[in-house]
Amino acid sequence: MKLHRISTMLLVGISLAGAARAEDVIEAGSGRFYHQDVSSGEKRDISVYYHRPDGYTPDRPILFVMHGNSRTALRYRRQWRESANTYNALILVPEFDKFDFPGSVSYHLGGMYDVVTGDSKPRDQWTFSVIDRIFEQTKKLTNSTQEKFLIYGHSAGGQFVHRYLTFTGSSKVKRAVAANPGWYTLPVMEDEFPYGLKDSPATKANLASLFGKYLVILLGEDDIRQTRSVRQTPEAMEQGPHRLARGKYYYATGKRVAADLGLSFNWRIQTVPGVGHSNGGMAPAAAQILFGN
Repeated sequence: MKLHRISTMLLVGISLAGAARAEDVIEAGSGRFYHQDVSSGEKRDISVYYHRPDGYTPDRPILFVMHGNSRTALRYRRQWRESANTYNALILVPEFDKFDFPGSVSYHLGGMYDVVTGDSKPRDQWTFSVIDRIFEQTKKLTNSTQEKFLIYGHSAGGQFVHRYLTFTGSSKVKRAVAANPGWYTLPVMEDEFPYGLKDSPATKANLASLFGKYLVILLGEDDIRQTRSVRQTPEAMEQGPHRLARGKYYYATGKRVAADLGLSFNWRIQTVPGVGHSNGGMAPAAAQILFGN
C-alpha cells in the first residue's frame, strides 16, 4: 500500500490510553475536557469539546460528532448544541488536530498506517480506537449507564465514520450517520485500499458487521460542486463526479455486495433538500435520524 509521507514523526506504540486527569469534569453547559492518550508512545492531550444539557441524566444518549478536515471542533459543537438540548443528549466533539493527527492518513483513514513508513500499526494505536477510549472515560465522568453510543461525521468526519464501522466492528455503536463524505472505502475485497478492502486489515468477516449496522448515508442534494477539496483521483472519480453521486454509489455498492453474499443489509440513504456541503445544514436531519425511534 502506498501512502503519502506527511511528516517525519515516527510513532512507537506501547500501551492503551491513560486515565482522566483529576481536573477533568463534564458539567452542565458547554465545555472541554482532555483525553490523555499514550497509545503512540508519547502522551497526547486530545481536546474533547462537549455540550451537556441542563436536564441531562446518566441514562440519556451520548453522541460523538466528528469534525471535517478543517478540524474545527468548536464550530461543530456550536452547530449541534441546539439538537443536544432538544433531545437531551450529551454531545462530544473530539478534536483531532493536524499536529498529532496529520493529514488524511491519521484522521480520515483512521490512523491504521504509519504516515512515514506506510506500515500497518497495532489496533490500539489506530485513531479509530481513541473513540472507544473517550467513550469509556466519558462514562466514568458522567456515571453514564449507556453501553453504546451514537456517531455522526460530516465531510472528512463522514469518511472517518464509515471507515470506523468498516474496520473496527463498531460493537459499541447503536446508530451512525455519515454525512457528505468526499469519497469512500468501498466494501469490496477486489479493490486496493484505501478505495476498497484489498491489502487492508479488513476481511469478509468485517462485511457482515458493517452491513448489519444502522448506518445512514446522509447527502445534501446541493452538494454537487467539483472543487479542489473533492478528491479527483481516477479511483475516486469512478465513484462519481461529486459528493452526492459518490454517496449514492457507495450505498448501491453496499446493497449489491450484501445481496451477493447473502448478508443482512441495515443501511439507509437519505437526501436533504436545499443543503450543500454544510454541517450546520445537515445537523437537524441527522439528529432526527440518530435520536428518533
